[in-house]
Amino acid sequence: MRLKLLALNSAALAASVSAASLLPPLYQKIPTGAIKPAGWALNQAQIQADGLAGNLRNFDSYVNGSIWIEGGSIEYSEMHESAPYWFNGMVSLAFQLQDQRIMGQVRDFLDWTLDHQGEDGWIGPEPLVANATLPRLLWPRYLVLMGLIQYAEADPTQTTRILDAMHSFLSLVHTVFQTNQQGDPSLGFQFDYQYVRWEELVYSLQWLVDTDPRDKEDELIETMQLARNAGFSWKNDWFTPEIFPKEADTTFSMQTHGVNTGEALKSEALAFRFTGDPTDKQNTFDRIDMLYQYHGRASGTFSADEHYAGLNPSRGTELCAVVEQIFSLALIYQMFGNNSVADRVEKIAYNALPAGILPDWTAHQYDQQVNQIWAQVMDPPPWGDNGPNSNVFGFEPNYPCCTVNHPQAYPKFWSHSFFADPSNNAVIHAFLGPFSFTSTLANANKVQVSVDTLYPFGGALTYTISATKPFSFKIRVPTFAQNNAASTISINGARATALTTDAMSLHTVNVNAGKTVLNVNLHQPLEVEVRTGGAVAITRGALNFAVEISHNTTVAPGLRSAQALVDVVRLYPNVTPSFITPFDNHTHDNTLLPTSDWSLAIDPSTIVVSDKSATTNAIPYYAWAPGSSPVTMTATACLIEWGLTLGTASAPPVSPNTCIGEHFQVNLVPFAAAKLRLGEIPVMSVKK
Repeated sequence: MRLKLLALNSAALAASVSAASLLPPLYQKIPTGAIKPAGWALNQAQIQADGLAGNLRNFDSYVNGSIWIEGGSIEYSEMHESAPYWFNGMVSLAFQLQDQRIMGQVRDFLDWTLDHQGEDGWIGPEPLVANATLPRLLWPRYLVLMGLIQYAEADPTQTTRILDAMHSFLSLVHTVFQTNQQGDPSLGFQFDYQYVRWEELVYSLQWLVDTDPRDKEDELIETMQLARNAGFSWKNDWFTPEIFPKEADTTFSMQTHGVNTGEALKSEALAFRFTGDPTDKQNTFDRIDMLYQYHGRASGTFSADEHYAGLNPSRGTELCAVVEQIFSLALIYQMFGNNSVADRVEKIAYNALPAGILPDWTAHQYDQQVNQIWAQVMDPPPWGDNGPNSNVFGFEPNYPCCTVNHPQAYPKFWSHSFFADPSNNAVIHAFLGPFSFTSTLANANKVQVSVDTLYPFGGALTYTISATKPFSFKIRVPTFAQNNAASTISINGARATALTTDAMSLHTVNVNAGKTVLNVNLHQPLEVEVRTGGAVAITRGALNFAVEISHNTTVAPGLRSAQALVDVVRLYPNVTPSFITPFDNHTHDNTLLPTSDWSLAIDPSTIVVSDKSATTNAIPYYAWAPGSSPVTMTATACLIEWGLTLGTASAPPVSPNTCIGEHFQVNLVPFAAAKLRLGEIPVMSVKK
């Protein structure tokens, strides 16, 4: 076996591309498990393990009762994706925490799946109806493959077994595409989703070429080409100035679907590896520009309350779309190294992602809003194509997909926080935060890196590095911190000097053998961005800030998705009754109603920043809870005329706005810490 993975047991980061016809990414991924969260991020990982994500296998019937699980008998739709989503999300978390309970759960899934692999290589359950005329559905297997990749990287005792299974299955997949047996959108919505999500398969094929191709490079690369050719062309038929929708969508197609778009962001970046076509690279950045120009949010994400929702900050963004953006953009950064992409990865991970989940990670929204004046049932719903419960913090507030898919976000973000730079055998800290990294570089150089930081809640980062031999260590400097003398680095206690960046926005330190301590301080300027109608979004460093609306919370039993329950009964008439109860007695729905005024405007010139990060030793356990951040702001505000549309705040009235009554002070806190908030804030008229 010719193993080319960077370091399945974290033993070697330097690796060459296995096939000359597959271009290497600019940077190489560090194997799953070599990077672990630390500090407040470690707390966050444990919160996720103790919360909804870490307990789905125990009580969620779409996971523990899935047809992918021993003894299971249902799935929430013909997509057969619930347990695969769960597996893809939980492998990294299990190994990052070394959590024996979750490691046992993902191992059970692994064993059952591989022990029951078909003689022809097929992975997972067969089609729902015996002798059905529909072809086998490939889509959910793309998710399983991504979980298998993480497992193979994290546990060398299972590597060969997983590689054998992947080769067997992907040879079958090659035959499926070669003989045009993959199905097409006319056969049902599940094949329509498969049609637009081909890049998820290409990712796993490329990993296998890089890792252990077994002299089958030609077949694996041909499978990539066949999958792309058989799938939807995001490049030619969507992300063009002539076709791409520039306003909120009302057609509700597979292409306007937020999750499909979040996954498709990376499609041509992956294709570039086997085409070498510079227009694939260019289209990757063109689509990023288009998407966030016409549908972007100050919290980093784009709007899609199932489908594109334009720039109105009262429209929503589905949590699954947030999750998929983080992974896709991380891969784009790995491929091309553009600093603006990494900036956006951090912004989504530190704003939009935690905004849609309660601080204890026990309940989530399906749709979050930038201007979120309550989280309650709204009927008729203000969304494009989602139900009235969509912004309640609950178990299945609209559909079960986000319940089983949200766990992948932070673990994959953490596992991509460092990369290897093969050009000079360097290590890059790309996505900043508190982490530890342990591996062996080329020439048997044993390296350990620990990062002690409150980031993004503060701009100071302390790196403690040990190495047996010299090497280059690179720190990505966010755009906001560049070209400012206040962004500094000190090496082993020496006088601090200004950070200097190369063309890739990296500051390089030549680390000697032994112990090295780096003290980095990033300047975090206050930025006021003018948004639709003259409203403003407030950002400092990687954190977006919002006016905090105080609220009370009402708790009710966790309501399950009625749509999914109807589908389960339709698909499985003899379903076990306990699998389809209308409520889940392990979880709760949380309705949040305001107790302070929300119809207000601010004077941005009066913003005062309170930054206590320099005297804060640690972030409280629940980092995204109210009051946890050492950085807050105040501003002068007043009430204005601002009404409702479809049961939620109307688009912000055009600024400047006439005040009603006296001025008062409002608090601005990190976006994700304000579960009710104004994130795009009207501006008050100020007499000069």
